[in-house]
Amino acid sequence: MSQSTSSPTMHPPDVREGSGPAGLSNADLAALWAEARLAYPLYATLAIEFDLAPLPYPAGEVPPARPTRSIFDRDLKWLDTIDDHLLAYQLRQVPPATLHASEPSLRAFIQRQLRKPEKSTVDRDKVDWLLVQYFALCAPEELYRQEIQLADVARVLQPVLAAADATPLEWCEPLEKILHRLEGCDSLRDVMENGLLEQGRLLKDSAGCMFYDPAALVAFCRFNFLLRRTFIRVLHADLSAVRGAIEELEAKGVKVVDCRRAGFSAAETTGHLRQFCANWKQPFQKDYTESSVTRSFEQLLALRTDLEEALGRYCPLDSRPANAHTAAPSQQEPSSADAKETSVAPTNAPEHAGAVSQANEPGPSAPAAPRERATAAGASNAASSSPASPTAAAEADKCLEAIWEQLIAAPPSRGRSMSTIILQDTKVLLSSWEVAAFVSKGTQESEDLRRAVVSRALLAVGMDQRKRSGEEGSLASALALARGEVSYFQGRVEQAKRSKNTEAAVNLGISTKRLLSFIEEAEKLQP
Repeated sequence: MSQSTSSPTMHPPDVREGSGPAGLSNADLAALWAEARLAYPLYATLAIEFDLAPLPYPAGEVPPARPTRSIFDRDLKWLDTIDDHLLAYQLRQVPPATLHASEPSLRAFIQRQLRKPEKSTVDRDKVDWLLVQYFALCAPEELYRQEIQLADVARVLQPVLAAADATPLEWCEPLEKILHRLEGCDSLRDVMENGLLEQGRLLKDSAGCMFYDPAALVAFCRFNFLLRRTFIRVLHADLSAVRGAIEELEAKGVKVVDCRRAGFSAAETTGHLRQFCANWKQPFQKDYTESSVTRSFEQLLALRTDLEEALGRYCPLDSRPANAHTAAPSQQEPSSADAKETSVAPTNAPEHAGAVSQANEPGPSAPAAPRERATAAGASNAASSSPASPTAAAEADKCLEAIWEQLIAAPPSRGRSMSTIILQDTKVLLSSWEVAAFVSKGTQESEDLRRAVVSRALLAVGMDQRKRSGEEGSLASALALARGEVSYFQGRVEQAKRSKNTEAAVNLGISTKRLLSFIEEAEKLQP
């Protein structure tokens, strides 16, 4: 910019054409304009990046120090227009270097968001994201190597949040429980399977206006930052595990692996997989979307599962050396530079991570008979807003029974977070809570989860058939069924939230988002 973005001298704008906004003194007007000038460079960058509105000044210029009344009104209205059109996910697409180019500019930008009299969920998500960016920018380097306390966060945020308060709030206590569970996570799968992201999101959703309590903003900023730091650590662990598995397979002379679960071929070369790992990047910049994040993470986890299954066939777990490819958490600690990198785990994304049941094992209750389960699924399908055709309903019943039989025949081992079933040569991953819905005593929540799994499994089978043989009928039928089910599942999630049934809301919410991701992929294969 041609003018400095440091704090300008505060003097009243030259509003000779009329008085300023009602109720504001000259000092208020000066402060408002000074803030606008500081924030303008970031607003201009966002306006250009996302084509939100034409710039009021040539590139590289900032508003004048003493505006006329018309310029004052015009420029503040322009800033408001950008705020109204800018979405939280777009902020996550902005490179960290842009957000961190100027502390005064970022501070002024955040303060404008906080001062909005009426804030939407989008506004909340922007504030939530921006505060952790400010903390990452301004926190001293030594703090990254310490246990970060609420007082530390309040102190760093004080310039942008004058009332920053380190007082613990009772309703924010669940954040501490989530953070405690994060400490035991060694893989991204652990984070997803324990529903830690979604539980934090649900707490934000239920907070309402309490979210803007200064003590709550401090608590959520700390939570977001520590969550992101865990993401860095577990992503390093997953990538290290994948690379280690490839090395072990190659050391045993294995050069080709079945990695269809991860979207590769049934005979993928280890050389190509090694290249994939070397080039793997998290989709948090230009290609950031919720679906892209979901696909990227799930592909990485699926690849790790494929390789570990292959490795298990050639090297049983109990015979493998103690320094096998899954490194201990202490070996995966990120560097302080990694911890400070703001592009690694967005606050709200990926939202597909869900809560696992209190126990990963099937309960003591005897499972229902397969035909009873199939009948229940068919009956509930008939009650759906978009009932399935007789053919689709019959396929759903057959699919449900096949899943049930496989899970009963080979119950998941203790502590295993995901299980794999095979339907017509197609592998389908089930989370622990989805497995429990099939093998434990039936409830309405279990029935909903079974329906979601069946819809996803039929889509997976249909997509594989479309890719292998070109046959389109199964995919079209599965896609129609899945589309009809989604609105029902979304309604059930909202009902669970209203009933404060957090576990049911999280579990079905995750399964529904996975189904939506499959629908998106299936639609790409449609003629």
